[in-house]
This record gives sequence, structure tokens and C-alpha cells, in this order.
Amino acid sequence: MGRTATMVCACLALAALALAGAPPEAEVQGMYEGTWKTGAGEGKLVARVVALGANAYKVFAIQHLPDGKTAKAEMDGKLDGDKVIFAGKDWSGTHAAGAVTGKMGADGSFEVKRIVPQSPTVGKKPPEGAVVLLDGKNFDQMTVRKDKQGKEPEWQVSEDDGSVQIPRRGMRTKYATDGSYDLHVEFMCPLRADKRSQGRGNSGVHLTCGQEIQVLDSFGMTTYKGGGCGGLYRWKDPDAFDAFSLASYPPLTWQTYDVEYRVKRDAAGKPTGKPLLTVYHNGMKIHDAVPLNRKPRRGGFSFQDHGNPVRYRNIWVLPIEEK
Repeated sequence: MGRTATMVCACLALAALALAGAPPEAEVQGMYEGTWKTGAGEGKLVARVVALGANAYKVFAIQHLPDGKTAKAEMDGKLDGDKVIFAGKDWSGTHAAGAVTGKMGADGSFEVKRIVPQSPTVGKKPPEGAVVLLDGKNFDQMTVRKDKQGKEPEWQVSEDDGSVQIPRRGMRTKYATDGSYDLHVEFMCPLRADKRSQGRGNSGVHLTCGQEIQVLDSFGMTTYKGGGCGGLYRWKDPDAFDAFSLASYPPLTWQTYDVEYRVKRDAAGKPTGKPLLTVYHNGMKIHDAVPLNRKPRRGGFSFQDHGNPVRYRNIWVLPIEEK
């Protein structure tokens, strides 16, 4: 073997070694909780570490102050060997072994550790009277669009949790109604760190009136009006919508929508007025009895395919009798 070939092999070996020691993006990105401390006091600190691709990261931190107020800080991060180094205005830190430690201000320090959040309604069982729309075993309530050859896409079902990857061209329920209901949906967005805005885990839940509740990886990310996770598409953002305080969990984490859709009826029993919509995202209320800009009509639920491997599970609807 010549000298040049030897040097190439050596460089490749060093590169492989560096990659082997690098923290995977999925293990670095996520939610973190811990404390900050200065000579003047101490308190709680929460942070979101967002993977941006190309070994780059962004941190959004909220510092809870002794007077009950909060302060925000941002840091940019870059992979350096087997660690991620963060830096921002008056803040700096290092990620290692599932924690970020660093300095803040003139005499302050902080430490936050990665947590795995869980929605309070994940795994919620359908109550009596509910119609199960998707459970990973029975697909009688779901239809998918056929291709030009008349073939339906195969269901990609996980043996671990019964979740399904959104089929090509989406899926739609046979169940339909023009009335009120409670809807429960669980979904997981993929990690597509190098994508931005609508390219990050895009799908959508279309209600019976046609209104879409957007599904997107909005963890630490914002986009156009109504385009983020939980947004009423191109119409209304979720309440308290910014990169620091979104209800969104990190990609690769199961999330929930719990929807209350209410329709009034006239004396003849026909739907009237505008439907009222309340939505809880991971247990946080993001829309509160919002009058929709669509009229009530009979329809089913549809789940959008946007070319992203979003997964769904445990979808059910409970019809509510209007009073």
C-alpha cells in the first residue's frame, strides 16, 4: 500500500471514529429542565434544544425569576468532537451525557437535563359510545385513495404500538356526521432536522366541516399563520404561539389532539350557525370555543399525506348529543 493510500485510510478511520463518538441528533434535541444560579438568587430553567441539521442546534431557554416573571435566552450550538458547544448573548454551555451545563451573565451558572415528555392524554381509551377509527388492528373505518392502477397502498403498521405511517395520498374515515363530537388523535412527527417550515413532519387532521388542524414538527420552530402544529390552517395560530412556549413536543415523541367540536341545531333539527372548536394539544388548551369560518356539514375525518412519514394511532370519536 502506498503512502497516499495509507493516509486516506487513516483519515477515513479517524472520521469513522469521530462519527462513532458524536451524539446522535435524536439524543441531543429535546426538552430539558433544571436550575440556574447566581449570586443574587436561583430558580427553575427550562429549555428546548432544536436540531437544525449539519450538526447545528438552537436552544430556546426560559429562566423563571424569583419575582414570578420570566426571561428568555437563545443559544446557537455546533457539534465539536463528542460534545455540542452552545453560545449566545451572555450565555454559553456544553452538551454531554444528556445534560447541558454552562455559564450565564457575570457570575451565574446553569444545568438542565433532558426529559422525555408525555401527554396527559396519551393512550386515552375510548369511552362507552365512542367509535374507534384506528387502532392498528382493524382498518374497517378507514379508506385510502387508490393509485392509477387501482391499487391501495399497504398499511405500514408498527408491531410495537399498533401505529401506522400515513399512507400515500392520505386516509379518510367511513364514519361521517354533521353533529357534535369529541375526537382523540395521537400522532408522531419524524425528525427531519435539515428541513424547515412545512418540510418538518407535515400532515394534517381535517375535521368534518373541512377545517384542518395542522400537524407539523413545530418544536422550537415557527412558520406562517396557522401553519404550525395545532394551527387552524392559514387562519389562526394556537394560543401562546412562539418558539419558546409551543405546546409541541420534540419529533419522535407521541403527541395528542383532544378536540371538542360543537354544533347547534335549529327548531327543525338542522345544523345552524358556526361550529365551535376547542382543542387541547398535549393537554394544553390552544383553541378555546373558537367560532370556525366554515358552516357545519356532514362529513368524515381525513388525515393528510404530505410526503412525510408521520405516524398515527389511537384515533376515536365520541358523538355528542346537541341540547
